[in-house]
Amino acid sequence: MIADDPLVLVVARRHRLTPLLSIRCRRLLPAALDEACRRDHLLTAARHLALSSAAEECVTAMTDAGVDVALLKGLAYERTLYPQPGARPTSDIDLLVRDRDRRRAFEVLDRLGFEPRAAAPGFDAPDYHEVAWRRGPVEVDLHMALAPLARCAIDYEDVWRDMRPLELGAARAFALAPTHAAVFHALHMAIDHFDVPALYLLDLARLLPTSADAAAAHATARAWRCHRPLKTSVALAAAFQPRWAATQPLEPPSWPAARVTARFGALPAVPRPEQLLRKFAHFDRLTDALLYTAVQARRNLHELVERRVRRRSARERLKLPRPSR
Repeated sequence: MIADDPLVLVVARRHRLTPLLSIRCRRLLPAALDEACRRDHLLTAARHLALSSAAEECVTAMTDAGVDVALLKGLAYERTLYPQPGARPTSDIDLLVRDRDRRRAFEVLDRLGFEPRAAAPGFDAPDYHEVAWRRGPVEVDLHMALAPLARCAIDYEDVWRDMRPLELGAARAFALAPTHAAVFHALHMAIDHFDVPALYLLDLARLLPTSADAAAAHATARAWRCHRPLKTSVALAAAFQPRWAATQPLEPPSWPAARVTARFGALPAVPRPEQLLRKFAHFDRLTDALLYTAVQARRNLHELVERRVRRRSARERLKLPRPSR
């Protein structure tokens, strides 16, 4: 593949790398690719300004309401991992609050004009670990936990105790400690079946710059029962970043890691059977997988019943005939 092949831009955008290409390779790329990457960088920087303003508004309002808030993923990474503005694209605002503050955080977002964009009924039930809220073009993913509660055993007392202060305009925000951020990042990759942009591999390398950082992350992941996601994430990142891999205490790749690495980077989405295989290969314990499956089955049944009730109520309000069989 040569640099002026149009597919290069398609792949670079799929993997969210065009802003970094513009920063690192400005004027070294073919003219059309250089200009496209430059525009993407400018658009990313502009969007981040808008998202940062909205995040500052949310964090300020929640802090005033007595709710501590941590910034996660994209906007946090831009402030802690990427010194150049607009280097790392992100599409939304990820905020973490304590589960006990769920209702107060909901009330704050509602007061600010955000509306919940629930994927299904019952989104505010205690076992939902995140809820998406939207106001115009701005989406806030409000997390009460870093992963589904049945998925692993994250120590949230440690998470909140080790938080780092994060500058967000005039707002008082927090960011995960680097070790916790790395484990969360790997867990997020596993939840997405490792069908993630290559940018995530760069993120992980910056979260774990030394062997000591990696050792701390592996120890934490073992304690939180999510070590398999970290092992595969590190193996995947190392396969495409040999200089970084040389700094890491790598183990021989497991069969799930080898499978993920061999199929990484394709443009089509990972098929559903492969998603399920990857999901269940990355639980540390069989009991966690069974509990997670039971919780998801109960939730899916609840959502099915709720949807049928809502459809029946709508038909009754509109005096529609029952569908024929």
